[in-house]
Amino acid sequence: MASRRDELNAYTFAKRRTLASFLQPSPSGSEEGAPKPLRAVLPGVIVGIVVLAVFGAWGMFKPTAPPKWDELHKNVIVASKSTTRYVVLKTDGKKQLHPVLNMASAKLLVDPSDNAPVTVSEDVLDSGKIPHGATIGIPYAPDRLPPDSEAESAKRWAVCERPGEGGRAIQKAAFVLAKRDLAKTEGRESKLSGGDLMYVVGPDKARTEYVVDAHGTAYPIEQGPDKEQLLRALGIDLPAGQKPERVSRDWLDTLNKGTQISFPKLNGNPGAAARTSSTLDGTANRVGMVLKTPDQYYVVLPDTVAPITDFTAHLLLGSPELDPLHQNGEPLKVGPGAIVAGKSFGPANWPKYEPKTVNEATTAAGSRNTVCNVLDKVDPDNGGTTLSTWAGKNFPAPLPVGSSSAYVTAGSGQLYRQFTGTETSVGPVFLVTDTGLRYAMQSNSDSGGDDAGIGTTAKEREARRNEAKQAVTRLGYDKVDPAPIPLAWSQFLPTGPRLSTTAASQPQGS
Repeated sequence: MASRRDELNAYTFAKRRTLASFLQPSPSGSEEGAPKPLRAVLPGVIVGIVVLAVFGAWGMFKPTAPPKWDELHKNVIVASKSTTRYVVLKTDGKKQLHPVLNMASAKLLVDPSDNAPVTVSEDVLDSGKIPHGATIGIPYAPDRLPPDSEAESAKRWAVCERPGEGGRAIQKAAFVLAKRDLAKTEGRESKLSGGDLMYVVGPDKARTEYVVDAHGTAYPIEQGPDKEQLLRALGIDLPAGQKPERVSRDWLDTLNKGTQISFPKLNGNPGAAARTSSTLDGTANRVGMVLKTPDQYYVVLPDTVAPITDFTAHLLLGSPELDPLHQNGEPLKVGPGAIVAGKSFGPANWPKYEPKTVNEATTAAGSRNTVCNVLDKVDPDNGGTTLSTWAGKNFPAPLPVGSSSAYVTAGSGQLYRQFTGTETSVGPVFLVTDTGLRYAMQSNSDSGGDDAGIGTTAKEREARRNEAKQAVTRLGYDKVDPAPIPLAWSQFLPTGPRLSTTAASQPQGS
């Protein structure tokens, strides 16, 4: 009879045979020589990684497109390689993919709430899923638009002129400067200050001459027999052959208008006893005598001594009427205690400081022959302008290649309303970009001057106003308050095409 040890050995042997038959069914197999499970797992993992890498690479290089990129009027589509712009529109009831001439045209045709450009692979665009339509858009519309914050920020405008080649023509240029370019119209070397004047002549038949002060006011010079003495009194160097610089009517229209400059007329007879209450000696106490204390000029009048500006003093000292006093262009110096001053004498709106002309009407190299009027501020309540003036050896900034008449700070621009008179809230809206062109957002018929309705119906005028609002909104400027710019300044900028949704949808060449 088998013992329990024999039974255990028999069981163990049978177990090993059964296990060996599954793991290594060979005559010499054993439990110790059975294959390990991990030997089969490792190759499987490697194969899985290779498969994933293949599918990942295929996914990376497969033509892709953002979700809903092909919805109607939704996206400005940019081709991944050529950067051609497209929009998806419905034509004859079918969805079509239209190439667009420029970014402004594309934005005018899509939903303003989500018109950020989306990039789509050329292979997707050319797959034929959406048939291509005609190229559309506004020729010469801007391809780069200033952001709304830049379009609303204040800009400094300047309009400049200088003699053209040979001195026969006048070269004009307009400048719209962002904050980083403001220094171009600053600086002591070029910006007028104090009694600095620019001596210019207009294009009218009378050849009217003007002096323009540091605050942008043009004063006509009286034409008469005493003109030569008047010019000398204004600091114009006639012996050196100084001539007035030719300027256009457009440039003169941007200036504030001053009163005519002439020799002041005095009451009484020059040289007669004045009988003033001042303690002046007999030489000083005569009608027409120009006196000077350390800080003030005066003129002696019958029964009074009147304070005068430095400017008026120099005109009086050069006046032929006062030649009998023999002051020879020099004031008589007196102590301040000798004068009992009365009311001021002379026009209050004349320049105040000693006159000095700074520009040169010549084409010679290095000449200060570029004259500029600078728009510092517009009063929104009455349209009044705060101006400064500038005279240099060249334009404040070099004009871009391809442009002969305008410079706008790169990447900048402005949405503005062109107005006339004192109504700054009425007038057509324009967008100026760094192309140097101004683009109309609404026609002149949209202004308040069209209320009479001549030539258009109320329905047509309302449609134009709505179109203008739609253009402003689609370009992203619906929250921008247009800056008021006077008509005379706006017209210095060359004009580009009108920006409207209707014009943007026109096939090229139509």
